[in-house]
Amino acid sequence: MLRFSVALTIALVTTSYFPAVTFAQKNKKNNAKDELKLEDLFPEKSLFGPSARRPEFSADGRYAAYLYRPYNERRHGNDLWVYDFETRKSKRITDIGMMSEFQRSSRIVIEDRLKKHKGDSDQDDRKSDKLTGSDKEEDETNDEEEAEEDKANVDKGEAEKTEKELQAEREIYLNVSDKDADDEYAPVYSGIASFQWHPTENRLLLISEGDVYLIEDLESPEPVRLTKTDERESQVAFLPDGSGYTVRRDNAVLRFTFGEHLVEQLSPKLPSGENLSRYEISPDGKRMVLVSRTKDSSAGRTVDIIRYRDRFAKSDRVSRTVSDDEVKPQTIKVYLFEFDVAETEQADLIQIFEETIDEPRDIISSPHWSLDNEQVTFCFFDQENAEVQILLSKWPSSEELAEATKKAKRERQKEFQKDMSEAKEKDKEDQTPGRRGPRGGSTAAPERLKIEAKTVYLFKHYGGPNTPSMVSPDFAGDNQSIVFISEQSGFRHVHLLDPLYESVRQLTSGRYEVYPIRLSDDHTQLFVTASKESAAQQMVYVLDLEDGELTRLNKKDGNFTDVAISNDGKRMSGNHVTYGELTELIAQNEKKKVTRITDSHPEKTKSLIAVEPEFFDYENRHGHTISGMMFKPKGWKKRDKHPLLIYVYGGPLGNRHSVHDGSYSPDGYFFQMYMAQKHGYVTIVVDPRGQSGYGGLFEKSNYEQVGKPQVEDLVDGVKFMTENYNTDDQRVAIYGWSFGGFQTQMCLYTEPDVFQVGMAGAGPTQWENYNSWYTTGTVGPSRKGTPDQEKYSLVPLAKNLEGKLLLVHGMEDTNVLFQDTMAVYRALLKAGKETNVELFLDPTGGHGLGGDVKRLGRMRKYEEFLLRTIGSGESD
Repeated sequence: MLRFSVALTIALVTTSYFPAVTFAQKNKKNNAKDELKLEDLFPEKSLFGPSARRPEFSADGRYAAYLYRPYNERRHGNDLWVYDFETRKSKRITDIGMMSEFQRSSRIVIEDRLKKHKGDSDQDDRKSDKLTGSDKEEDETNDEEEAEEDKANVDKGEAEKTEKELQAEREIYLNVSDKDADDEYAPVYSGIASFQWHPTENRLLLISEGDVYLIEDLESPEPVRLTKTDERESQVAFLPDGSGYTVRRDNAVLRFTFGEHLVEQLSPKLPSGENLSRYEISPDGKRMVLVSRTKDSSAGRTVDIIRYRDRFAKSDRVSRTVSDDEVKPQTIKVYLFEFDVAETEQADLIQIFEETIDEPRDIISSPHWSLDNEQVTFCFFDQENAEVQILLSKWPSSEELAEATKKAKRERQKEFQKDMSEAKEKDKEDQTPGRRGPRGGSTAAPERLKIEAKTVYLFKHYGGPNTPSMVSPDFAGDNQSIVFISEQSGFRHVHLLDPLYESVRQLTSGRYEVYPIRLSDDHTQLFVTASKESAAQQMVYVLDLEDGELTRLNKKDGNFTDVAISNDGKRMSGNHVTYGELTELIAQNEKKKVTRITDSHPEKTKSLIAVEPEFFDYENRHGHTISGMMFKPKGWKKRDKHPLLIYVYGGPLGNRHSVHDGSYSPDGYFFQMYMAQKHGYVTIVVDPRGQSGYGGLFEKSNYEQVGKPQVEDLVDGVKFMTENYNTDDQRVAIYGWSFGGFQTQMCLYTEPDVFQVGMAGAGPTQWENYNSWYTTGTVGPSRKGTPDQEKYSLVPLAKNLEGKLLLVHGMEDTNVLFQDTMAVYRALLKAGKETNVELFLDPTGGHGLGGDVKRLGRMRKYEEFLLRTIGSGESD
């Protein structure tokens, strides 16, 4: 009885133990399956698919066309797609099969896809056919019969394929295989480069491989080829009445009229040495304003890039213009020209503006016409004087034209007499005299008149370096007022200029920024994106130019790019992203019903973005609000101390910054999230002063003190995190790339007590070696032949390093020269910091590496370096 009780007890214990073991094993497998791995976050293939581009509405607002390619076609060009707001369905309008009728390159891609498919099918057949005995003999017989049949087909010269066979092939080459999608050495389909809607009808013009095509029927789309030339057409546009179209071909603008044989060159013959830069045709299609430039003769200098790909190192030279190089002056001119008299060759070329560009950031905007075709406005920014001129030119009256013509003829006669006089002098000196003077001029050359545009508003620009390129004045619907962007209030806002009284009214205001999308057709409303509700989000609004009312259009919160809005402002389409969702093209109808149009990304990616960062802000020592976002470890509790990891950029980026809703960047999102989830770090991304999108004070803060404001803000950020989240102030690491690589080093060299560890990627540590366009606007002025920006170099500061620093650079970097990292590395060695610094180099990498060192390799190095220097965090 005792023996039985013991046996029963053992059986019960054993029975209860094995399920527990089985559960533990299953749980261990599940945990391993769910474990976050760098290999998953940084695969060789991108986690993301291509996004849709340039959506535009048809005139009636029913359709939104856009350029797009699905994920499996990611290495190819885009096709044209159209979303129908009535059926709420999207349709592919062009594909490689359609374009193969016109393009040899498309046919080559199709042949390659069919060949790959056949190879895969043959391989599958070989795997499945494990034949023996009579089956093998029968298969060999079939093979012989098929060979005979193939030979017969060849002998026939390949008879035409049946419709069924063609359809089967079409299904194969349109459904791109993974093998094709990943074959970077295979031929590439160019796709559609651009498109434009007809002004009144649902027809479209396209450009593909430099030629123009027409889509006349959206229900049965078949491209009609309109041009076939060696030159590449660009800037295709319907004529205002839709009767034809214009294109730019090299230095000329051509007009084609449907149903007519005549091809007209609209742009006039420009004076010798001038090239067409940009142009705009008046709303009635009868006039043109154009900008010309003389050829850029700035030689700059060349620098050596050493390549280590072969047995012996080789030196390649790349051009570079730095701050102390001479900028060779360029002349820019703005002309008016009228078409309706051009056929008689009596049209005059009216010069309304001339200026010399002799600074890297001198800017002229694209001119714009008033809706009544009578006025043109544009702006010019003079970097040296920090002045913005808004100019206005009215189409000259007959009296003004007559007076300007008389003056031009007098000047021409003077030049002619001068040339003749010089020719006579040469004839006297020559033993075989002959007439050397001018014999007239080209009959195509118009008379050049001069009637200066008026400066109707002049103001000093003291804001960020990128703002002058955004001023871009245009006319409001009254044909008098001029709408423009300015930073005079400290933030980029919309202003309305009255040229008659030269007075300005600010239409939007506040501590946020506004960026125009387009004017409505009647120019009474301006569609914009703005950071009004959050600095981390750009949402869509309509601005009434009369009363200044700003009305939000989008229903979903987040960030919008590539936005299109129907003319009545009731429908919109654009790329939308927010944390927890991926970037996709959405459509919003008049009832604010939102439909996702595209599905661009692999399923696996969607599972990797589940963790959303927490947005926060703090005040720096001066009272400015500094934005950030944070990942906390699992089970974070304030009582536990965790190491702090900071990602920073710190430089101007136009209108972009790092603390951005839906920014799934490798450094700012994935690696930050990984170190928090996997190793118990508190990780933050910070936008200090120096970043764009937070007003002029931020974007211009680097000028003549590059990196210093950021150090202050980041030190204040560390203090904020220590006080509010109990991060360990003795285990603080910082990293960044490019400007962020410079900023990382700046922090370690100037605040060694605050920042213990840094990882600096491709940092421009010697600003005098960086390109002049960037540095003269961001860092400070310089004189020809004198590298004044040398005083901003980090080389003299390197000796202050006390913590651990990892320097990362691609040795073939042509943007930030590898020699910058070598210079600071030498300084560190000379200062006895050899145990404080490490080098991680990509021998064949560029500015973003990508040679021998892939992104996964860089992140592995980062992880190992951090764990070795400041260790892992404490988490429950």
